Amino acid sequence: MESLLVNVSKYAASHQTSPIENFITEAFSWILKYDVTVRTAFSTLLKKKAEQNNVIFKSLSGSNDIETQVNFSGKFPDLVWTAEDNDFCAIFEHKIWSELHSNQLNNYRDYARQYLNNAYVIVLITAHVGQHRQSPDIALCWHEVAKIIEELEGNDERESWLRSEFNHLLKSNGLLNFTPINPLAISYYNDAKNIDAQLYKIVQRTIESPWPVYDSDINFHHSAKHRCSRGKYDCWGRIGLEFCSNSTENDEVGWKPALFCGFMIDGEDHRASDLLTDGPIATVILSVNKKLQSKLKTGGHYDRFVKDLQKELPNSWQVSDRTTKGQRANPWHPLIVYCSLSHFMKGANIFEEQDAAYFNQMVALQRLFLRISSFGDFCMEMKRQHDL
Repeated sequence: MESLLVNVSKYAASHQTSPIENFITEAFSWILKYDVTVRTAFSTLLKKKAEQNNVIFKSLSGSNDIETQVNFSGKFPDLVWTAEDNDFCAIFEHKIWSELHSNQLNNYRDYARQYLNNAYVIVLITAHVGQHRQSPDIALCWHEVAKIIEELEGNDERESWLRSEFNHLLKSNGLLNFTPINPLAISYYNDAKNIDAQLYKIVQRTIESPWPVYDSDINFHHSAKHRCSRGKYDCWGRIGLEFCSNSTENDEVGWKPALFCGFMIDGEDHRASDLLTDGPIATVILSVNKKLQSKLKTGGHYDRFVKDLQKELPNSWQVSDRTTKGQRANPWHPLIVYCSLSHFMKGANIFEEQDAAYFNQMVALQRLFLRISSFGDFCMEMKRQHDL
């Protein structure tokens, strides 16, 4: 059996730029090769992630053909895991507290398309979801890897010790429980401060656009509002456009109902912090005024709409029915449809692309809402209840 120390030591002299990434790569490779249970569990995790992303994946659990630092014409992915019959492989890039190089994953893809005679997926494993750029087929964080290893049962004392040692290695490098300030946050502090302003400007540039709700039979004909009051660019932790059923000085009165299309950067006011565990989200929020909150489910239209919407939403979007949260929910905002901001802006690198990403995806969601008949029924019932 190969020695973990031997595998690690081959980097000591030549790889000085990111030794800890190399160290973790070799340790991870070693445990995948020689611990069948870990290998099976990790292959299962990859398959699950692949299915969520509509990516074809062949189980790798039966193969320990795992190589590190394979030469792709002068480019070196951290790890390549090949299936037993050589018709499929997973190409891994590992990051700790550094970013991908320019076109790093595309360089691997170009080589794989030209020289590998089998199907493949690109797998990116990082410290934080904020590093999941360049559109990997499967993206993971190291804490997810540690979790599946920690949950494995084992009677073999040596296997248990090795698994524990690997997780301790991840923990010692801040990859399991982030400290309040981590190196990546420091590096991107100035960029992060600008995000609110950038999102605000994206929304502002689309305020006069031809939004579908203006032309619908549902009464959303009043001009969208783009407000900021609590923070410099946000209002109640949101940045976006609000489409109301009624134009009044008291905006909340016009929520009968209202639709908000934009971004949530702080979930405290909406009691939705559970949706922002990976950072800001793109969101469409259904809002109702105080008079309607007790009548929300009259006629069953709301519940039917939630079910219909869950069936029709694109895969990257999720529905959070806040009425199931009881007293923990904010009754003004019963329904939140959301998507991670990183996925929402995927591939949009310049102003024009980011404006288009916002407008096109929000237009698609508005059209989806309008196409679902139970949404129209719900809006009509809310108006009727409000006018009683």
